[in-house]
Amino acid sequence: MDRYVLRRFSRSGRYGARAESVDCERVLAQLAAGRPFAEVLEDEDAAIQVLRVREVIEALPWVDAIHATQVMREFGIAERRRVGGLTRQQRHRLGQLLSPAATA
Repeated sequence: MDRYVLRRFSRSGRYGARAESVDCERVLAQLAAGRPFAEVLEDEDAAIQVLRVREVIEALPWVDAIHATQVMREFGIAERRRVGGLTRQQRHRLGQLLSPAATA
């Protein structure tokens, strides 16, 4: 009995998953290039909503894994939380704390 059965995706399903992955990578690259963090949090794009908060925070050039963990603990954000699952208050506080002006 095979416990590890892979789901079979249709051709359109594979294309959709690939496109979503590319969109997520594009968002992370924009953050690394200097896109304002608050702008990313306000974006309603589906690719942003499915990213984990940790991935988004660590994509910022001036934040490493240790500081990302500290920020997430300070705001009470679970390790596996996705951007779409953040409360309005958490989004606002993260946007203020991680904006380039606040870190300079």
